[in-house]
Amino acid sequence: MKDQAHNSEHFHLIDEIKDRQSNTLWPDAMKNSRGVDEFLWESSPDAPLVQRMGAWLFGIFFILGGLGWLDVAYEKHWTVFGVLSVAWFLIGGKVFLNGFRRHKVAKDRSK
Repeated sequence: MKDQAHNSEHFHLIDEIKDRQSNTLWPDAMKNSRGVDEFLWESSPDAPLVQRMGAWLFGIFFILGGLGWLDVAYEKHWTVFGVLSVAWFLIGGKVFLNGFRRHKVAKDRSK
């Protein structure tokens, strides 16, 4: 009996590892991309520090890109680049702020 339980745990572990590794291939990678997109746009109170630092880096990248587009818009007097700079700056600000810890919202259970 003990061997069957051990084998069952062993096979479960192997299946779990295979599932995690299959997410590196293209069709399976789409399954996990939703979680990343959701974190970057809506934030998460349970995100680890590494993900928060990644959001800060992405946010800073977009903010710097917006400032670069603003410089081009100012030098060339092109309105299109001015609009692009504002868009990149706003996206970067949103992603950067999502990197900060949010408080969990308590659900109303009185219903």
